[in-house]
Amino acid sequence: MDYRVRSGDTLSGIAAKFDVSLAALEAANPQAVNPNVIYVNELISVPASSAASQQPSPIPTHIVTYVVQAGDTMSAIAAAHNLSLAALEAANPQVTNPNSISTGEILNIPGGAMTITQVKTGGVISIGDVTYAQYNGGGDVSSWTSQACGIMSVPSANWVRGYAVLCARESSGRANAINSYDSNAHGAIQSDGYPLHCSRGVAQCIPDTFASNHVAGTTVDIYDPVANIAASMRYVMNRYGVSLNGSNLTSLVQQADSSRPPCGY
Repeated sequence: MDYRVRSGDTLSGIAAKFDVSLAALEAANPQAVNPNVIYVNELISVPASSAASQQPSPIPTHIVTYVVQAGDTMSAIAAAHNLSLAALEAANPQVTNPNSISTGEILNIPGGAMTITQVKTGGVISIGDVTYAQYNGGGDVSSWTSQACGIMSVPSANWVRGYAVLCARESSGRANAINSYDSNAHGAIQSDGYPLHCSRGVAQCIPDTFASNHVAGTTVDIYDPVANIAASMRYVMNRYGVSLNGSNLTSLVQQADSSRPPCGY
């Protein structure tokens, strides 16, 4: 499962909290170059504890996290992730009052993992099905990426970290960004007033790429940041061979690697 760092957390404290060894926690998080320095809101991958493997648990082993947005309710979040309210509540025993959740709160989203074939192929649409409504919702790159990972049933830590870099470079994190001047900017004018093949959205997908890599469970609107990021994730899996857990994302996609200069993907 993934754990989002909170103020005062340390790796040793997180290890104790989840009953895993510090060595195992460090091994599961090679991106933490200095284990003595972790940051608030950073996502840490927590391996299963030996105790957990010996005891039955009411919570599925595949867990991703979701950041509560303004206006969210537990029932709406459950419906959006195809869960029963009871399953969502069971996965979040820290929520003492399910009728009162706060913006920015971290919820566990349980679910069965997709097969690699489902992640890489399910949900493809035609380019004519793509829509172009401007995005007016809330959130940020980290929460949008976390939601995309939840829909795709893949661990989120590496994807959230890499896409924070990639989207900052591609669009400055803007859901409605559009590139109307590079070599892709041609084709019939669409309902947003720009040529068909312009790069659009937070991860700068062109409609062709968005359609051929569209992920079931996301909208068909290219400016929807969750749909845009999910399609981009599927694209880098298929084109570059990025793994489901994103562990090799930064090594294979330079644009997602903060230690190297920007490079188109």
